[in-house]
Amino acid sequence: MDTYNDIFSVYKHDKFNMVLWQKYAENISNELKKIVEQDADRYDFVNQCLPVLNNLIGNKQIVETAHDSFLKVTENLSQKILDAFGVDLDVTIVFYLGLCNGAGWATKLRHKPAVLLGIEKIVELNWCDENEMAALLYHELGHIWHFLFEQKKKLPLTAKENAIRQLYREGIAMTFEQILCNNSDFFHQNISGWLDWCKANESAIKSEYLRRMENKESVQDFFGDWESYKGHSDVGYFLGSRFIRYMMQEYSLQEIAGFKIKTVYKKFHEYAKAEN
Repeated sequence: MDTYNDIFSVYKHDKFNMVLWQKYAENISNELKKIVEQDADRYDFVNQCLPVLNNLIGNKQIVETAHDSFLKVTENLSQKILDAFGVDLDVTIVFYLGLCNGAGWATKLRHKPAVLLGIEKIVELNWCDENEMAALLYHELGHIWHFLFEQKKKLPLTAKENAIRQLYREGIAMTFEQILCNNSDFFHQNISGWLDWCKANESAIKSEYLRRMENKESVQDFFGDWESYKGHSDVGYFLGSRFIRYMMQEYSLQEIAGFKIKTVYKKFHEYAKAEN
């Protein structure tokens, strides 16, 4: 679902207009409008979102580049996934203007799996070329693939279960992404020595994650471009990938994707104590 031609219709006098955006979003899906607005309620819209949305007006050429990348990456995508994983993912991919809900978001629309690609965040993060767009989309599709096998646990989850599930889910998606990129060391976050730092500090990173998990402390600074652990953002994606690769010495990725949370928890303890 490609809304590129309608994205700039939500601006009036070169400024983002919420009323126009609401009409635009309803034309895509009233359900999409609702979930995007509900998610955005968690943010300081004026200070966190509006500058990112207005940033598009001065970057129309970059938006066009991102759209071209989207078209190239989605060409023959179903066959690529089928060749790599033996499954035909029935998923709707939406290229759209969100409310800073994330560059990529794996969710559901009309009870069907969907990936939302938010151009405002894609431009802000400069994930606009073909390789970066592919990595972003592959990662979100990795979450959709995981949903096919994941053992569901009744909510609410404990703090420990939430911490291990977040690491597990991001690790699965990261590994799915790396397989499609044909590079087990691929991280689109790898800028200015990010990966070298993560590798050099792997023991300390996994020990700290385990410590926080056991003490029911927040692990949020391991995830998200707006957070950082010791000055480095997205460290949890590196850790999750390394954790999944550790388990893949004994199990297939599909087997791991079907683990119960208690099994994942036990395996993380093993990984945290193992030598790098």
